[in-house]
Amino acid sequence: MINKDRLLNEFIELVGVPCPSKDEKAEAELLVRKLQAMGLEVKVDDAGSKIGGTTGNVWAFLPGNVQGATRLFFEAHMDSVPPTTGTKVVRRDGVLYSDGTTTLGGDDKVGIAAALEAVRTVQEQNIPHGDIQLCFTIAEEIGCLGVVNLEPANIKADLGYCLDIGGAPGIVTNAAPRLFDIYFTVRGKSAHAGIEPEKGINAIMLAAKALAALPAYGRLDEETTLNVGQIEGGAATNIVAEQARFVIDMRCMDPEKLERLKDATISLIREVVEAGGGMLEAEPVEGSPAVHVAEDHAAVLLAKQAADNLQLPFELTKTGGCSDGNFLCGYGLPCILLATGMSKVHTTEEYLRECDLYDCTRWVTEIIRVAGQK
Repeated sequence: MINKDRLLNEFIELVGVPCPSKDEKAEAELLVRKLQAMGLEVKVDDAGSKIGGTTGNVWAFLPGNVQGATRLFFEAHMDSVPPTTGTKVVRRDGVLYSDGTTTLGGDDKVGIAAALEAVRTVQEQNIPHGDIQLCFTIAEEIGCLGVVNLEPANIKADLGYCLDIGGAPGIVTNAAPRLFDIYFTVRGKSAHAGIEPEKGINAIMLAAKALAALPAYGRLDEETTLNVGQIEGGAATNIVAEQARFVIDMRCMDPEKLERLKDATISLIREVVEAGGGMLEAEPVEGSPAVHVAEDHAAVLLAKQAADNLQLPFELTKTGGCSDGNFLCGYGLPCILLATGMSKVHTTEEYLRECDLYDCTRWVTEIIRVAGQK
């Protein structure tokens, strides 16, 4: 059903456009032209101005031609991780690579290309469909800032699909964790380290004792992780460190369980620091809400039926990562992640099998077709 040559050429075009986080303007302008040429209603929101970016999220809307059909929302992000400028695609034995000097950019241009080609196919073949809404976001790679700063009221859909996760098309991710980053500041007392160290309170050592007191880190259980990801402190080698900072990343599929872990961790670290004569400041920042869409939810069943129709092996999975999909679920849109085939992302070894690009697009097209029958 899809035009493979057009799809492949468009993917190569998209990844060749510079698109670092917060500077996706060239990509956004290209997409606006393409979407307008397709006859869709297009707008760019003000999310970029809120984060110091060069453009906002790109929205597009195609009215349905079947009254009462399920309204669908497809999302992908425009930015790619560096090195991302000047990507040159190399085709070898049915696989797409960069030339080794940049990432390929399949994360997340596969999702964008698939959405564009699917909508074109629906239009060209007069496939009955409900309302289709597209949203291409900015700054996903640096904290999902585009989706964080969009206006939820602009979402006009019943079901959502985030086209942004690895694995072969046919794989659906319906669960992802809630995330907290906790920023800790330990305050001690400075003193000359060579003349009167006993008059100081070493904040670095207090932080070390507190972290060593954690009962566990890494994978705590099958649904929970805790990572100490950053630490810094001190002013000079001859000064007893007055201050130390560290950040803990914790995630859990169970939001209430994560809340308890957050509180217990802060309490433990505070107890150790204060016992050593120091003071503690703890600032928990919620990174993203959890995703949990039931196995029998319409979003999952629709994706499964479409995959079965195309004979794509269907599989339900969960991820420990966070994506724009977490926030879309948090806004009240039931949203699951569809695998796009992207592999070794965030490296110059990133690659994409051409058949996965085609299958992802066929899957999106079939989801639209099946939804139009209801």
